[in-house]
Amino acid sequence: MGQIRPRNRGVEDSGLIPMNEAHISLADTSPPAKAPAGWLRWILPSTAEVCFITLLLIMLFSRVSQYYFLDGDPGWHIRAGQHILETHRIPHSDVFSFSMPHAWWVAYEWGTETIFAALHGRYGLNGVVLFIVLVLASSYTLLYKLLRDEGFSFLLSFPLLLFVILGSSFHWAARPHVVSYLFVIPFFYFLDRFAQGKIAPRRMWILPVMMVLWVNLHPGFIAGVTLVVTFFLGSVIEYIFAQSMQRPALRFKIVSTGRVAALTVAATLFNPNGYKLYIYLYEYFKTVHHLHMMNELTSPIFQLAIFQPFLLAVIALIFLTRYSRYQLRVDEVLNLTIWIALGLVSLRNIPVMFLICAPIYARMLLGLKQPLAEGLSRVPKIRAGGDRFIRRFELAVSLERQFNRHLSSSACVLILIWIVVHHGYWGGQRLMDFRFLEERGYPAAAVEFLKTHRPPGHVFNEWTMGGYLIYNFYPNIKVFVDGRTDLYGEAFTQQYVDLINTPNAVNGKENWKEVFDRYHIQWVMIRPEFALRCVLDSDPDWKRVFLDENCVIFIRQEMG
Repeated sequence: MGQIRPRNRGVEDSGLIPMNEAHISLADTSPPAKAPAGWLRWILPSTAEVCFITLLLIMLFSRVSQYYFLDGDPGWHIRAGQHILETHRIPHSDVFSFSMPHAWWVAYEWGTETIFAALHGRYGLNGVVLFIVLVLASSYTLLYKLLRDEGFSFLLSFPLLLFVILGSSFHWAARPHVVSYLFVIPFFYFLDRFAQGKIAPRRMWILPVMMVLWVNLHPGFIAGVTLVVTFFLGSVIEYIFAQSMQRPALRFKIVSTGRVAALTVAATLFNPNGYKLYIYLYEYFKTVHHLHMMNELTSPIFQLAIFQPFLLAVIALIFLTRYSRYQLRVDEVLNLTIWIALGLVSLRNIPVMFLICAPIYARMLLGLKQPLAEGLSRVPKIRAGGDRFIRRFELAVSLERQFNRHLSSSACVLILIWIVVHHGYWGGQRLMDFRFLEERGYPAAAVEFLKTHRPPGHVFNEWTMGGYLIYNFYPNIKVFVDGRTDLYGEAFTQQYVDLINTPNAVNGKENWKEVFDRYHIQWVMIRPEFALRCVLDSDPDWKRVFLDENCVIFIRQEMG
């Protein structure tokens, strides 16, 4: 645990808590390069702008852009926002399914869904994707800029940023959760700087204000609550183990952090459902973890390459703990422990872990500088050459301090907006055309068939097709099930799983016909590989009217 230095007069008068005495200097010591010409300051981008522009272009025009619509959930998110805009009301009961009439539904992402719907109404899916990409690129650029502002060199900040991107890019999707990335970074920044004594308590009011917005955009606000509670617990633990002369300063820190934590938690109640939002989210997480249906809520499988950066981060932490000269504060230890544990429990927490813990990893990596220098002292030529390279490189990079006009990034964003406004076209060539791709498993051909041959009555649909049906046919078709496992609950969702996999033993006792009769199912739309397809193929009461590699549609024989 770091030792707290006695307050000097200046610090005491400012109301700040001194930094950990063992904190390694993070100042970028490269001397400023000669100032460039005035017009160059407007044209040349800083390294942060280069990161931002590069990320935008990669996310929009590379192969990565094919993965924003891997499931049908963006479809019902867009239509939920459309429902809010049309009715001027936030729904408190289901509006998309016939199987759960009047069931309690909390639209906890209503703010982001409204943005999705407004953009989609004018610019289609291109507008939604541009919004998502701007949020993602801004989040990573903000992280990089905060690392540089803290004093880390480009040679440390940029590779670390690339590693964070590599470890979190598997969860890039056109869904509301990415909005939380843009909130969690400043949340950690303010709390971390306050813990170091670099931000006065009066500036911490920004966190409750941010929380009021965050809680209405995505349930990832829980990460913000976790952060403020973690920093409060860290200050309490520091106080318990501190020496008597250090306790007055730490007592002030506990009171200030506790006040911020209380106000931030209270701010989460400013949502359309108040405290009931917590009850709803608890039931949701309990359901999905019991069912293990949603891949993003299961533990990472480290045999898959996309999760190996997280595994490497865990292994690296063991190495850094052993060899780094940086002495972790209590709150840093708590954050590393909590967020790595949450990443091991659920893979959707891994991107948040990278964004929160990146500054801590940077400090620990910088703590290797002295042991590395001691090791290289045995080979002075290599050490001298390395020092010369680093000094010259950082001198060149220091020019970016003069490039703060943001002209390049602004121009790039305006060009992208122009392309989206013009339906993805630039100079007669279509550069953006985001869709639910059939090659990604969407039943696009089946939807075209339904537009002219849609059967009447209730449909039994496959789970991942629900959002896609809502997107294409709302409000004319109500689905049996979709990705809102929070709405359907554990018993209903398990019934659905049994229906498609073991149709003759639903819930261990019912036959599929009994369930279909209870819900008045008149037609079925599922993937061809499910066991239910074989049962319907052999049943004379059902007729197959459509089949391709992504979808099969059956209707009751009397309808045919």
